[in-house]
Amino acid sequence: MLFSTPFFIFAFLPVFFALYWFLPARGIVLLLGSLLFYGWSEPVFLWVFLASACLDWALGWKIAGEGKARKWALWTGVASNLGLLFYAKYTVFAVVNLNAVLAATKLSTLPVPSIALPLGVSFIVFEKITYLVDLYRGVSVPARSLLNYLNYVFLFPKLLAGPIVKYHDIAGQLGAPTHCYEDVREGVLRFLTGLAKKVLIADFLAAAADAVFKLPADALHTSTAWFGVVCFTLQIFFDFSGYSDMAIGMARILGFRLLENFRDPYLATSFTDFWRRWHISLSTWIKEYLYIPLGGSRISVRRSYLNLCICFFLSGLWHGASWNYVIWGCFHGVILVLDRVFWLEWQKRLPRVVNIAITFLLITLAFVVFRCETMAHALYYFGALFGVHATQPDRFFFNPDTCLALTVGVIYILFPLVKWPQWAQPGENRVPQLALALVLLVCSIAWMGMSTFHPFLYFRF
Repeated sequence: MLFSTPFFIFAFLPVFFALYWFLPARGIVLLLGSLLFYGWSEPVFLWVFLASACLDWALGWKIAGEGKARKWALWTGVASNLGLLFYAKYTVFAVVNLNAVLAATKLSTLPVPSIALPLGVSFIVFEKITYLVDLYRGVSVPARSLLNYLNYVFLFPKLLAGPIVKYHDIAGQLGAPTHCYEDVREGVLRFLTGLAKKVLIADFLAAAADAVFKLPADALHTSTAWFGVVCFTLQIFFDFSGYSDMAIGMARILGFRLLENFRDPYLATSFTDFWRRWHISLSTWIKEYLYIPLGGSRISVRRSYLNLCICFFLSGLWHGASWNYVIWGCFHGVILVLDRVFWLEWQKRLPRVVNIAITFLLITLAFVVFRCETMAHALYYFGALFGVHATQPDRFFFNPDTCLALTVGVIYILFPLVKWPQWAQPGENRVPQLALALVLLVCSIAWMGMSTFHPFLYFRF
């Protein structure tokens, strides 16, 4: 069950909210609704995650206790969660790469298993590990009931693609969520904004990006190649930030305050700045649960650089079982090291707009590797970007609908740079915003009824 479908918006949400607001046992309603939401698409893995969550909750009491059993319980919980993640996401990748080595040494290869990747497995596992580690560190307390912990794990707005939430950030809200008109109004506005981002911008750009990236090398003109990668760069932002907006909005309606996950990332002046603005919950997780435990910046400069590269190597692997993702993550890690070595100091001599343009260009080029299926595909795409392939541009991709979506996307991204007059500043009167949100809802629903369905990109991660 996905956010951007008519069934979810007009069937699941109204029934769920009616039961949640008017029945006294809100915690039970929330859990049952969340389990139905996930089980609709993943009926088998639902039971696996339920069993794993029950194990986490039981181990949590041991971890929060005293004695040597704390460390044993922590490692048991972390290992069980990582084992689940590895099996679901990396088994096929590991077998395929092992077979390549075996074949090169003339040894018998292994059969490649068929394993369907469960939705949201990386986000679910990261949150479950966060709970256990925070208990061990003493920054959190065990969930007072299994119901509370299961609602933390399965809270459906953030279940499939985040934001990644720490238990102690919403523990009080799980116990007694509050409701007021302001929360409902702000939540509805945020949800509809995210829906419009996804349906009216990201999905239009997805069609163009998919078509361009499917072209063979001898049919890819330089202008078409740049158009395709820019479309994808904007698509992934509006797709993922749209999901985050919808998740934060629905959680707000339910009485939960989730942390922001994006803050104008394409206006970043460096890669360091970019990772403070893009997928904030993941970059924060990497810093607190990988970078700092590895030593962070408390050790030698060279070791801190190595730690940074290790973290982004693992970040790339987290995004998917493919060497393309690993190379993409390593590229970001290397650029972050260069930021610290010289670029953050050198860029002070340049105007902000130049730093934004350079950062955006490098991010866009990195997304070529992220989007392509193989490195061979990425290499020929880079060749097209820089004029290696002499072909004629295909006007088919520059259709009015795609160009309009691209223009609106660019305006949205650049909007914070404009110094608006006082009369144009948003005020307390939300009536115009609600009216605009309703218009966006009508347009989104109309387009959903006419277009091909595009799932959220980050569901595959």
